[in-house]
Amino acid sequence: MKQKLLVSAVLAALYLPSALADVPVRSVEFTETPAPATMSDMQRAYTASQAIVTYANGKKKTFPLAYHALYNSGDQMGHWFGGAVVDDRGRLLETAQVDESGTVAQGPFFAHSPDANSLMKQGDSVFLVTHFEYDTQAPNIDPSQPPVDLYGKLPMVMNLATLTQDRHTGALSAKALRNIDMSGADGLWIPCAGELTPWNTHIGGEEYEPDARTFETQPIAAMNLFLGTPGATAAQGGANAYRYGLATEVKVDRRGKTEVEKHYALGRLSNELAHVMPDGRTVYKGDDGRDVMFAMFVADRRGDLSGGTLYGAKLEQTDGANGGAFNIRWIRLGHATDGEIKSLVDSGIKFSDMFEVASKADYAANPAAFPGFRPVYTYTGTGGSTQLEYLKVKPGMEQAAAFLETRRYAAYMGATTEFTKMEGATSSRADKKLYLAMSYVEKAMLDGQNGERPQDDIRLTGNPKDLTCGIVYEADLKAGMADTAGEPIRSRWVASNMRALLTGAQKPGGQTAYGVYDQCDTDKMANPDNLKYSEGARTLFVGEDSGNHLNNFLWAYNLDSKKLTRIASNRAGAEWTGLQAVDNLNGFAYIMSNVQHPGAEDDLSYYQPKIPDFDAFRAGIDQRGTVGYISGLPALGKDQAGEREGHERRESEEN
Repeated sequence: MKQKLLVSAVLAALYLPSALADVPVRSVEFTETPAPATMSDMQRAYTASQAIVTYANGKKKTFPLAYHALYNSGDQMGHWFGGAVVDDRGRLLETAQVDESGTVAQGPFFAHSPDANSLMKQGDSVFLVTHFEYDTQAPNIDPSQPPVDLYGKLPMVMNLATLTQDRHTGALSAKALRNIDMSGADGLWIPCAGELTPWNTHIGGEEYEPDARTFETQPIAAMNLFLGTPGATAAQGGANAYRYGLATEVKVDRRGKTEVEKHYALGRLSNELAHVMPDGRTVYKGDDGRDVMFAMFVADRRGDLSGGTLYGAKLEQTDGANGGAFNIRWIRLGHATDGEIKSLVDSGIKFSDMFEVASKADYAANPAAFPGFRPVYTYTGTGGSTQLEYLKVKPGMEQAAAFLETRRYAAYMGATTEFTKMEGATSSRADKKLYLAMSYVEKAMLDGQNGERPQDDIRLTGNPKDLTCGIVYEADLKAGMADTAGEPIRSRWVASNMRALLTGAQKPGGQTAYGVYDQCDTDKMANPDNLKYSEGARTLFVGEDSGNHLNNFLWAYNLDSKKLTRIASNRAGAEWTGLQAVDNLNGFAYIMSNVQHPGAEDDLSYYQPKIPDFDAFRAGIDQRGTVGYISGLPALGKDQAGEREGHERRESEEN
């Protein structure tokens, strides 16, 4: 039977004894959710865990957890629909020509991939900002043709939900929903992870940026759908690749009015997200893809990301075993403001204005004919080809290249660009640690697999079948560091090293009672993606996006006990996205978590020949994306407003 999550649910009353209501929390541990062993459990999203909370006075209380849906893709909330895809005038897209061969998908379209969540309080109101990353499939307008794959083929959306919170139980429900207007920012390209900033705005990333070298002469069909400029190149007034692959900040006031700003000064990458440190100035950016970089941005002013200095990481490996360990040096790429870089884009700057390019064959045939050219091997973005290029920055184009072709320019300057599938990032304020997810560790990160890449900074040893199950890295954050030129870095939160904290592993031969279709160990984290940290619980939450687990899991890793516990299982093919650890919102804590692309054909293709009666199994999965949360936790610290005031006071004292 098809499993459906309820749009809203009544929580069990969560009353604390009066003796505990004002007692600080000392520690939180979680009991384990078993991996699904039946087909029906594989088709649903659930938690069977409990939180055991120990208070400062030694008392303990157990809280059962539960997963709840706020809304699903296509659900109507008030006057609008979850994940509805629109053009720049806010009109539903009824059809979409998705390629130049004339393939047309039938709409309207409701994206099935909710990603980032920012649950926030503005005055007395509670809002939730949610990205939708992509839609999965839609019918072909020609019924004789197969369904149309929609990944990256449509403009995307952010929803703003107005929530109500039950003051007795903490239960959340969505009472109104609308799209955040992206017309002033030229639309939204494949938005991925995000978070709430220390100053109570939402910030998220656009990943798999369009390759500007390719799209200098070709149209970007997805964003032309948004702009109403079908078939037009950037020079003809169509979508411009340099307006996508950016960090997007959204301000929400107490009435729900929104302001959207794309931050050109943070550089242009395959942004998984932009993680803002407690100082309100230092930002780390995951770069999703293969042959990607690790970037850091230091803003000129706290709470203002419109100008600052951009850096690329240069790794020095100190150990290749057990996931590896590295020292980090930072290469200064440049300083800019949003206005400076946006004005370049507005003026029509092109890839060919910034770089001279030589092919590998031409350079090899006569290197002397290309003085000043440097070898670069990086992921180039959607539509491009990851390959060896020989580049030379044209005179006076250093700033433009640094902020519009950040990954290429970083490689040109000597930064490490061998990472594979660098995804989520989060941090512990108390411990001054940064956590970084490497979802798949393969290719350039492996010893002896560097191929024709001009650098070999990462040389991990060990079984590749274990490494491909992913790693979570931990980095120490320090003050007083200098860049590779000896200039001081104006931040107290600079990553000085990184080492493996959590590692996945291949499926052991004897593990057959459950997870029978998994390729990675069912009882270990596999292919980490979303990361969020709870200061109050001293817990790192890890959401999987794994092709190696049929059911992706949500894990809780306690930094003190070093215990990793599975606390939720997702529908087959779905990943846990939208993680946000909310320690206290009006007296309740939440783990925001979404069900993304459940049952999608592409994500289940590996399992199709392995699962008996696969078509019936897939038909039993609710394939709508779900925006939701895990309930059951009591308040674990100060309320959101109090936390922000505390951050500001501490940073003011330090600075």
